Amino acid sequence: MTDASRARTRDRGAIDVSVEMLFGALALILFLLVVFDAVAYWHTRNIFDEAAAEGARVAAAFDGTCDDGIAAATAMVEQIAGGWSSRIAVDCTDGPVVSVTVGGRPPGILAGPLGTWVAATETAPKEG
Repeated sequence: MTDASRARTRDRGAIDVSVEMLFGALALILFLLVVFDAVAYWHTRNIFDEAAAEGARVAAAFDGTCDDGIAAATAMVEQIAGGWSSRIAVDCTDGPVVSVTVGGRPPGILAGPLGTWVAATETAPKEG
C-alpha cells in the first residue's frame, strides 16, 4: 500500500468519525434539553400545587373569600417563580368545599414552543 492510499483511507475514516460525533452530540444535546424541560415541568407543578394549597387555605378560612384565595395564590407564585409568573391563571370555586386551581406554562426551551400547560388544584372545607 502506498503512502497516498494510506492517507486517503485515514482521511475517509476521520470524516466518518466526525459525522458520528456530530449525530452523537446532537442526540446528547436533545436529551439534555428534554431532561431540563422535565425538571422545569415538575418544579413548576410543585410551585403551582403549593400556591393552590395556600389559596385554598386562605379562601376556606372563616372570613376568607375566593378573591383572598386568588390573591394569596398569585402572590405565592410571584414570590417563588419570579419573572415567568406573569403567565399564570388562578381560578377559585366557592361553596362548602373551596377549590383553587393554579395553571400556567413552565419555563423551558422545548415546552415553550410546544405549549405545555401545567395545572394544580387543591381543595379545603369552608370554615363556619
